[in-house]
Amino acid sequence: MNSFLIAEPKDYSPQAIAIYKKLGQVYLWSDLSVKDRKDILPTINVAVIGLTLPLDKNLIELMPNLEVIVSPTTGLDHIDIDYAKSKKIKIISLRGRKGFLRNVPSTAEETMALILSLVRNVPWAFDDVKKGGWDRLEWRGRQLMGKTIGFVGFGRLGKIVARYARAFNMKILACDPNVSEKFMKSRGAAKASMEELFKKSDIVSLHVLLTDDTHNLVKEKHLRLMKPSAYLINTARAELIEKGVLEKALKQKWIAGAAVDVLWDEKGDGSHLKNDPLVEYARKNKNLIIMPHVGGATFEAMQVTQDYIAELVVKYLKRR
Repeated sequence: MNSFLIAEPKDYSPQAIAIYKKLGQVYLWSDLSVKDRKDILPTINVAVIGLTLPLDKNLIELMPNLEVIVSPTTGLDHIDIDYAKSKKIKIISLRGRKGFLRNVPSTAEETMALILSLVRNVPWAFDDVKKGGWDRLEWRGRQLMGKTIGFVGFGRLGKIVARYARAFNMKILACDPNVSEKFMKSRGAAKASMEELFKKSDIVSLHVLLTDDTHNLVKEKHLRLMKPSAYLINTARAELIEKGVLEKALKQKWIAGAAVDVLWDEKGDGSHLKNDPLVEYARKNKNLIIMPHVGGATFEAMQVTQDYIAELVVKYLKRR
């Protein structure tokens, strides 16, 4: 009999829960008291998690019978992968599921929403209206037509956002060592080096998986190359950018603004916000948008990914 722990039960797909219940006992993390957790965690052999509850070494050790970690995400930095592998625990995720993910554009849509909100001053103009303001000239923005957008990473999401950008008649640059110049050209993009991309782009958008190789990929030297009128968008992972560099770029006006869906050292309960320098900057300035890592958090995307990952778990458990 399998024993499942679903760590993010709020609005979790009923279809996915029903699939797991056919395979064994299902426990919802939020329904368990501290005492219940002490009794039940040792019985768990399949942990279904998201970004709210990081699965670190300490939590894994509380589940000595854990065989499978399931995460309906592409990013896996919320899991202690090295420790899980040392315990021979199988990890099932959406990473590499290109065929399926082609029809899950939520993060790409959020990227475009952030770009438009940033260049048109949407959050601050709306705040001003709520306070009784109605000053059109104060909140003049920038149009996208004719501007250059540069993609660091031209995989699934980069390509989708590039398609949206073409609808705005934007010029497209891309930097990705894993994608050929010929393919980029077929998608309306010109291949560029990192330095060229940061120097020429009016908007730089990051679409790279976080790995040991991409940690601190974007450094101070790159942001110093950007135009003072340019914007940076990050809906991937905060750790792609060298810590402290984005705050410095904003304070010293190397760039015009930024929009991010991710922060360093994220915690599911939001405790990381207390001393975060970017959050402090955003409270006092009107050129930084911060979203709470909601790129993939649409009703449609969450349900379809939760259902899909449940089917993958079924196949794996039947094969083992």
